[in-house]
Amino acid sequence: MKITVFIAEDDPDMRHVLKKVVEEVEDVEVIGAAGNGLEAIRLIQELSPQVVFADIDLPGKDGVELAQEVFDINPLTFIVFATAFSEFREKAFDLYAFDYLVKPFKMNRVRQTMERIKAVLSEKAFARTRPYFHEKVSRKQFFRCDSKLIYLNLDDIIYVTREGRKSMIYFIGGQIQTNNKLSVLEAQLEGYPFFRSHSGFIINLKMVKELIPVSRSSYELVMENTKNRPLITVEKFKELEELTNAKVPKIS
Repeated sequence: MKITVFIAEDDPDMRHVLKKVVEEVEDVEVIGAAGNGLEAIRLIQELSPQVVFADIDLPGKDGVELAQEVFDINPLTFIVFATAFSEFREKAFDLYAFDYLVKPFKMNRVRQTMERIKAVLSEKAFARTRPYFHEKVSRKQFFRCDSKLIYLNLDDIIYVTREGRKSMIYFIGGQIQTNNKLSVLEAQLEGYPFFRSHSGFIINLKMVKELIPVSRSSYELVMENTKNRPLITVEKFKELEELTNAKVPKIS
């Protein structure tokens, strides 16, 4: 199966060169390109590439804005900035850019980046063939909190929610806030026991104690290790019903 790539670059010569070099890597295909940010985001929504190469200085919508929108569409997309502007490097990595290439860069550097992406995707494909909670799989991950990285045991996370412009991760013994959107955290926590119960909540199913109806469309969840009560919608509980064979109680 080929890795699909999109190129957002306003210089047609550079678009041509990047396409040629990227497709020299085995099992990689460029499925689209655009010379401005607005056209790029439209085509990325339509084509769903796995990798996006983006210049910073794009007309219509710059590369940083483009990357933010791409992550809203699919937080698992690999973003590679290829630009003449070195000063945006830190901001780019705050957006979880996979790599940042400063022009003029050697074409072999592009090949190396694609080979690294291939290796990551191969590892993810291998991981999907293994059962959850395999004894050799790490149950700890790093989460960005301001300028720090916090190393959390995933089994200790109770739930995640959005509060104002920040996301809050509640865990046994404390909480941290992060700039990451819930869509990014949902991808990071993908798989059982984490479940997107509501547009504003990701819950650890192992921490759920009770389900309390609060309206015709939602329930409160009584959780272990916290007095807070995240929400789950009726629609989401129907999804959960299929996973657990639980039955949705009637809301009078």
